[in-house]
Amino acid sequence: MRKKSWTCGLLLGALALPLSAWAADGALGEVTSVSGQATAVREGGTPRNLKCGDSVYPGETVTTTPGSSVGMLLGADLLAQVGENSAVRLGTTPAGTADTTLQKGTVRVIDARASGAAPARLAAGTASARVQGGDSEAYILAEKAGGYSMFCEWEAPLAVTRGNETRTADPRQCVIAKPDEPLYLADAHQDRLAALEDSCAPANFAALGPHFPAIAARDVAAGPAPFSVSPAELPGLERQPCEDPGAACSTVRFDEEPPGGGDNPGGNP
Repeated sequence: MRKKSWTCGLLLGALALPLSAWAADGALGEVTSVSGQATAVREGGTPRNLKCGDSVYPGETVTTTPGSSVGMLLGADLLAQVGENSAVRLGTTPAGTADTTLQKGTVRVIDARASGAAPARLAAGTASARVQGGDSEAYILAEKAGGYSMFCEWEAPLAVTRGNETRTADPRQCVIAKPDEPLYLADAHQDRLAALEDSCAPANFAALGPHFPAIAARDVAAGPAPFSVSPAELPGLERQPCEDPGAACSTVRFDEEPPGGGDNPGGNP
C-alpha cells in the first residue's frame, strides 16, 4: 500500500519562487513533496513534521524515515530530493546558494538554474561537489573497512573535492571517496532516486521537461519505480566486500561533520 503523500502545485522554473521570496523569514526554500514522514530540526531543537509548502531553514537537518522521501526547492530552480532513511543538513555558501550536507543515506540534486549561476554545494562524508547545473546524487555507504561517500552525475560534469584532491565525474560516472584511498571514478549504476515521490498532481509538473531534457516529465510525476539495485551492487564495493558477502550493505552516518558543512558557510564550495 502506498503511503499518503502531498505535493505542492509548484512548477519548477515557470512558477518557482526566487530565494528572496522566502528570505523575509530567513528560509532557504520550500517543501515540494512528501511521501511518508519527514522532519526538520535545528541542533538542540524540537523536530517538526514537514508537509507540502513548509519552509526549510539554514542550520536545519531534514530527516526521513524508512520508506519515506521529501523534496525541497532550495532557492530558484534547485530541487533536492532526500531518499528514505536519510539525513541532510541545510546551509548556504558564501555566494548565498544552497549548501546541502548528506549525513546519512542518499540525496539527489537537480539544478535547473540559468547557465552561469553561482555553484551550489553538495557534501557527503569528507568530500564535496560543486553543483552548477546537471543532475547529481550523493550516497553514504558502508562496507567492512568503514563508511565512504559516492557522488554520481547524469547530465553535466561534476567536480568532487577532498582536501587537495579533485576528480570530475562525466555524465553517468561516479566519484568514490573512500578513507585512505585516492578519489577514483567508476561507472554509474542503472537506477537513480526518483525526482519526486508519489506525485498526486502529475499535470503540475509539465514544466519539468524544458529544464531537464534528460527526464520525461511524465516519468517524474509518476513517482519512483522500485529500487532494484542494492547498495552492495553499487560501484566501488567490489574492492572490499560487505560484512556478509551477497547481502546488501547498510548506510552509515559519519560522526564528524565534513569541513565547510551546512553550519560552516565559509567552507569552499
